[in-house]
Amino acid sequence: MKTIAFFIYLVATFCCPSVRADELEDFGDQMSYFYLAPSQESFNTFQKNADRFRDRIEGGGNRADILVAVMIAKISQAHNWQTGDGVFGKRAKEINEGHSRFARYIVDDAQVDPTKLDIWWASFFATGNERFLENIFQYAGAEPAKGDIGRTLVIGAASWSFKANCGQHKKVLEFARRKLNTASLSEAQTKFAKESVAFAETKSGEPAAVGDVAKTAR
Repeated sequence: MKTIAFFIYLVATFCCPSVRADELEDFGDQMSYFYLAPSQESFNTFQKNADRFRDRIEGGGNRADILVAVMIAKISQAHNWQTGDGVFGKRAKEINEGHSRFARYIVDDAQVDPTKLDIWWASFFATGNERFLENIFQYAGAEPAKGDIGRTLVIGAASWSFKANCGQHKKVLEFARRKLNTASLSEAQTKFAKESVAFAETKSGEPAAVGDVAKTAR
C-alpha cells in the first residue's frame, strides 16, 4: 500500500450496509485533507468515525489501523487537542507517550522502511508539517542502491507516492517546485522533481497556482 492508495483503499473497502457511501467518502476526504482546515470539532468527528469503522479498518490489513492511530496522535500533538476514549484515541495516546517500542519507531527517522513512509505521509496529512515531506523526498527519485534491496524498495515507494501526491496536493506541488531551486539537489532528484511537477500540471490541465493551498484538487 502506498499512501494515496491507502485512503482510496479505506473508502473502497468500507462496504458496510449500515454506512452510506457518502459517509465513507467524507471520511476518506477528511483523512487526506485534514491539514487544510483543522478544527477540534472535525478532529472529534474523525475519531468517532474511526471507531465506528473500526472493524473494516482493522480487517482490511495494509497497516490502515496503524495510520489512523498515527494521524490522531499527530493531530493531538500539533494542536494540543485531547485524544478520545475510543480504541484509536487510546492507541494514539500510547504513541504520544512514547514508551512502547512501536512509539519509539514512529519518531526515529533513522528507521526507514515502506511502513515508515506511510507513517510520514499520514503525519503530513494530519498536520501539514513539511518536515515529513523532507523526510520522504530524501528518498524520492534517488539513485537505487546496488545490493541494498531494502533501500531500493524505499526509494521506489517514496518516488511513486511523492509523484502521486504532487498531483493531488498543491502543498506537495509547491514543495517540489521549491526543491528545483535547491542547488544541492542531485541530478537524479532534479529530474524527478521536474517530472513530478509536470505530472501535476498535466493532471490539472494547467499550471497550478503556487500559494493556493486552501483549495485542493480532488
